[in-house]
Amino acid sequence: MNYIKLISIFILTVSLLFPGCVEEKPTGTPVPTATPAPTATIMPTVVPTPIPTPVPTPIRDAKQYISYVDDLYGFYKVITLNGSTFYSNYTLTINAGDTVRWDSATKNNYSLIIVSKEGLWDNSSSRLRYERSRFAYTFDKPGEFEVYVDKFPKLKPQKIVVNP
Repeated sequence: MNYIKLISIFILTVSLLFPGCVEEKPTGTPVPTATPAPTATIMPTVVPTPIPTPVPTPIRDAKQYISYVDDLYGFYKVITLNGSTFYSNYTLTINAGDTVRWDSATKNNYSLIIVSKEGLWDNSSSRLRYERSRFAYTFDKPGEFEVYVDKFPKLKPQKIVVNP
């Protein structure tokens, strides 16, 4: 038995001499490592674009204007067949698509030729040969136009303003 005692004392002594060979766990508090803070991801706000509702354009009826002309006073009076008009200082304001009809009101049966300064029509078609003869023209384009009576230079020309 002496032999077993000796072996146990030897093992005990060897274990006391080599205590670092056994794996040890650290006993202190670990130092925390810095972790990056999560950054907030900015998400765009989706705003729906409103779809405009189409607004119907009102359909405007084309008007017909009658401009009375004679050899003494020129373009002295304008009326409209379907609506009202304002005629002042030999200026008529209309809309594109409207028609102006010139009616001869001469009592002397003079031949009157309505001429467009801008050359909108053929002058042979605008001849008013006698009283109550007529000529009509539809103004399709906006602008300012001037008409006069040929061979009557003292008569004031008529200005026609065409709105879109």
